[in-house]
Amino acid sequence: MNLSYSLFRGASIQLDAIDLDLHHASTKIASLASVKNVWPVRYFEHLANGKGSSGNSNIGKLNHLSKHFARTTADNDTVGYAPHVLTQVDKLHAEGFTGKGIRVGLVDSGVDYNHPVLGGCFGEGCIISYGKDLIGDDFNGTNTPVPDPYPQDCLGHGTHVSGIIAAQENYLGFIGAAYGANLGMYKALNCAGVSSNDVLIAAFNEAYEDGSDIISLSVGIISGWKEDPLAIAVSRIIDAGVPCVIANGNNGPFVFSSATPADGKGVMAVASIENTMTPLLGTEGFTSLDSSSENLTSFVWIPGTPAFPNITLPLWVVTPNTTAYGTWNACSPLNENAPADLSDKLVLVELSDCSDPDIANSLLKNNAKYIMFYSSDDDLSNLYSVSTTPETLGSGMVPRQQALVWRDLLGDGTEVYATMIEPQSAGTAAAFFPNDSNGGCVDEFSSWGPTWEADLNPRISTPGGSILSTYPLWMGGYYVDSGTSMAAPLMASIYALIMEARSIKDPKTLMGLVSSTANQRKYVDYNTGIFYEGLAPVAQQGAGLAQAYDAVHATTTLSVSSISLNDTNHLVNSTDFTITNGAKQAVTYSVGHVPTLSREAYKTGQSTLGRSTTPSNATATLTFSETKVTVPAGGSAKITIEVTPPQGLNSSNLPVYGGYITLSGSNGENLVLPYLGVAGSLKNARSIDPGYSFIYHTTGRFPQEAPDNDTWTIPYPTVGSKPSTSSTIDYPALGVEADAGIPLLRADIIPLGATPAKTTNILGVDVAGSLHGYPVRWLNTNINQVAFNGVTQEGTILPEGNYAVLLRALKIFGDEENPGDYFTKQTGSFNIKYASSTT
Repeated sequence: MNLSYSLFRGASIQLDAIDLDLHHASTKIASLASVKNVWPVRYFEHLANGKGSSGNSNIGKLNHLSKHFARTTADNDTVGYAPHVLTQVDKLHAEGFTGKGIRVGLVDSGVDYNHPVLGGCFGEGCIISYGKDLIGDDFNGTNTPVPDPYPQDCLGHGTHVSGIIAAQENYLGFIGAAYGANLGMYKALNCAGVSSNDVLIAAFNEAYEDGSDIISLSVGIISGWKEDPLAIAVSRIIDAGVPCVIANGNNGPFVFSSATPADGKGVMAVASIENTMTPLLGTEGFTSLDSSSENLTSFVWIPGTPAFPNITLPLWVVTPNTTAYGTWNACSPLNENAPADLSDKLVLVELSDCSDPDIANSLLKNNAKYIMFYSSDDDLSNLYSVSTTPETLGSGMVPRQQALVWRDLLGDGTEVYATMIEPQSAGTAAAFFPNDSNGGCVDEFSSWGPTWEADLNPRISTPGGSILSTYPLWMGGYYVDSGTSMAAPLMASIYALIMEARSIKDPKTLMGLVSSTANQRKYVDYNTGIFYEGLAPVAQQGAGLAQAYDAVHATTTLSVSSISLNDTNHLVNSTDFTITNGAKQAVTYSVGHVPTLSREAYKTGQSTLGRSTTPSNATATLTFSETKVTVPAGGSAKITIEVTPPQGLNSSNLPVYGGYITLSGSNGENLVLPYLGVAGSLKNARSIDPGYSFIYHTTGRFPQEAPDNDTWTIPYPTVGSKPSTSSTIDYPALGVEADAGIPLLRADIIPLGATPAKTTNILGVDVAGSLHGYPVRWLNTNINQVAFNGVTQEGTILPEGNYAVLLRALKIFGDEENPGDYFTKQTGSFNIKYASSTT
């Protein structure tokens, strides 16, 4: 690929691994005077559904849109749409702001621009007015992209993201947060959701050069390093004046789990908040209080096997009075209080304690032919397509919330009739149910910061859990999805609204406005189920939940949007910020401090990052040069902060602490300045896992350390060949796990004894070469496995003999030229013999 752009000049080169020595060729390229850096091509994926897919989310190829809007919170409008209420977007819509005139560039999987809710067209005058396909239909992540002018979506992800920004009003009851904006779609993900960093770099630069005011991305890989080449390219665009909004990743609840390029310098990295109203998308049915077709009330159901035909029947509910054990289910036959013949009823029954076929079999004793199951709790993800019996003529499932409404009516003696339409002819409908468990809280899947260099991350939070949006028409047209992928386009929309309302486009100013006006959320420990009174850590929610209206109308600005206190070795124990009063009158500000819970990255005695580390009340102490300051209209005031880090924490577990500096203005404005620090030494963070750094046999059932001085007899290799860890040939392979971020990891091969290998001294050690793909940079916590067939990364075939691998992991903040700045671990020895040789 030719990557010749105003902000990034380069090329992506694929070398022939059979005829060329990859390392030698790349070294020659890197040595050219005009080349500033060389990076390997890395493969990226869309940020997969944070909550796992559920049976009700994708309703399939339903061809009709409901004319009877099904919703529990509002009439047929979008005024009360929960994600917009949470973020105050609804207030800006009420003031007439829609993002009109703002160009939002999306880098994603394309978009179904034929979708009527997205305008139904592509190009000038359309909602999806610009963009392109950068990869073509046959791109697999490794072959040469073949661009195309039309960014049609074959994955669904990009269409869903597009609807969050730009969907027009529709019968399902949602609308885009910046529905007046123009979208540009740069298709960089194939049908499997795969891309590569060279393609993504191209997409960002194309979006920038086509005049995008904002660029949004919901793609990434776990990283924690701002030095990744894609992150660098994005940061250049931000420095050039275009804000970039990027999903922070779905790798929570681990600390240090952010994705690149969200952790790049200046990026608005977005965490996910769970929706307060959970949408259920499915097939539409109707009820009435008589058997007529008038005064119908719409509801949503999930078709079972078999699904309902076109029928109208009275509801009859299984109650404890009609069951042998006093339950709402029918795991055993009904008692004498139940009608002997239920064939002319639609039986409503709870699905609990036994399977759906068991209940259907029990109800057959009373000749039940039509059964509507409902779930035993309020979790909509528990709905699915039920199975029944060959004698059953129709079945489906509704949520408990809906069933309770019918149960109450029937319990009061009111007759309820259900009109069912067979699914192929029925409309698509949506219903919204209150989420009283974790609605409004940061999602468990949402990635935590900070970066491995203690940069504050994420920056902000918006609703990304359980979001209804558009989907390709051929995939059903609509979908409920979850992830920071959904949170990022909502944040991009908020930027568009602020740009329209305040005519501000500077990335730093926008981030400051959104960050300082955010609303902080309380902490939920999903592992224990505890809902804390204290605020969620800054490393989880950033500044908090974005408040679009407050950001538009704030008159106070702060000189910085956040403060990173670094780690213990580099503690910023004194810093300052400036308050600027843009109001027409003097404002008095009270300065305070609200600390958040701290949380350890590791558990004591465990080497890998902990999923369920316990939070602590140990917090930093902040003192201010002034706790009350009056700033004249148009004036500024500097506040100096002295920091004492928290005491009593186990520094070896890398506790992350933080909080919010608060400003309460006499004009009614309440602002925050988030800060974050690490109460331990990042340079001393565990990196090479002591229990997973060894040589193993590739033909074993799973990687297991081979005996010391073991022998492998392998085919004589060809220069440039690369063995696979899944090869049927038994190769020696290196397995190594990184337990912390590693700026640079070397895997050098050391000849032992009288092995006649030529060596080069690297950092004080004579080595025969590197394993394939090494050294590698900017690693996060993961397992790396590579087989060895006798050919080094440098293209040398090693002679038969005895070897070991010396692992050297550069410490965070370390000097890569200093041998003392590496963690080292030498594997057990292994012998190489060739089954055949060449002369």
